[in-house]
Amino acid sequence: MHSPLGALSDLEPIASGAMLDRYRIVRHVASGGMGSVWEGSFAGKYGFTKRVAIKTILPQLAGERRFTEMFLEEARLTSRLSHAHVAQVLDVGDHEGTMYIVFEWVDGESLEVLCRAAESRGEALPLDLALRVVADVCAGLHAAHELTSDDGRPLHVVHRDVTPHNVLVSRDGYAKVIDFGLAKARDRIGAPTRSGLVKGTPQFMAPEQALGHPVDRRADVFSAGALLFRVLAGHPPFPDRESLAAFIHGERAPELPPSTPEPVRAVVFRAMRRDPAERFATAADMRLALERATHMGLAAAFGAPPPVSPELAPTPVDGERLPAPAPPATPAPAPAAAATSGPRGLLIALLLAIGAVTCAATFAMSS
Repeated sequence: MHSPLGALSDLEPIASGAMLDRYRIVRHVASGGMGSVWEGSFAGKYGFTKRVAIKTILPQLAGERRFTEMFLEEARLTSRLSHAHVAQVLDVGDHEGTMYIVFEWVDGESLEVLCRAAESRGEALPLDLALRVVADVCAGLHAAHELTSDDGRPLHVVHRDVTPHNVLVSRDGYAKVIDFGLAKARDRIGAPTRSGLVKGTPQFMAPEQALGHPVDRRADVFSAGALLFRVLAGHPPFPDRESLAAFIHGERAPELPPSTPEPVRAVVFRAMRRDPAERFATAADMRLALERATHMGLAAAFGAPPPVSPELAPTPVDGERLPAPAPPATPAPAPAAAATSGPRGLLIALLLAIGAVTCAATFAMSS
């Protein structure tokens, strides 16, 4: 009997209503180098339904062991992660030879799409929203970096592809890290991967990763700094491999816009140091520094003095969260403008402008 999934061979959206086990395909979202993403739904008893995102491996890769191992490794790693800032895995399966992973549906868009939408309007994402999103990313990355095996051994997970395409921002402003398709654990849960293979996105890649050297969590810290650079500057720090190579060999780091508050600038350039030993030791450290920079940067923007103790990144006790300093005195917005002004108002406007009732198009687009 012909399967409705046969259309996958041509990378065409499969017919609405086709089934992957108990999941009904609603529509095609996007396809990339290793997989396709679909909007799906799950229908249970008594009228229960749940909207989900479904990632399938491309059919032409399904017979190649290396790609199926990467696909399954993503499922194994992400199924262990339960964190507010990482897209959750709900299920994994194989239907008529089509492997799939079911993720929570995130009602929003990728950070890259939001940035481009704002830029098309002649605007930029508000500073506090940008810092909040990247702080959320750091929290999600730290959860991945801290993953352990069943017997408590650290897995030393590194995402290796932290980019604006791989960060979803929901309608309520929460960021979630996605696409662990290139993630690497030093002690693999499944089969080992080939060494010496450079994977990732050069525009956001740490020098040691670009050189094919061993990487640890500090490579993701570098990428998180490059991610924030892109949001603030309107372009990635390294537009091509040549500019990254020049930076690796001693050229100065690219400049942020002059309007960038100094505390924020300091966080970005500490995260993007060439030497991993000079970066934040953990993504959690960078998150705490971003929280400090948020308060200091906003205070400076309002002309208020910076908070006391301006050091950016002392080594924190795990789990430490800084008390928020008193915000600068500013007039409260009029009630009528509250819903449409400020960073949340711009976020909502951008999402409406791009019709963002979709899962991000790059939910799991490994290249």
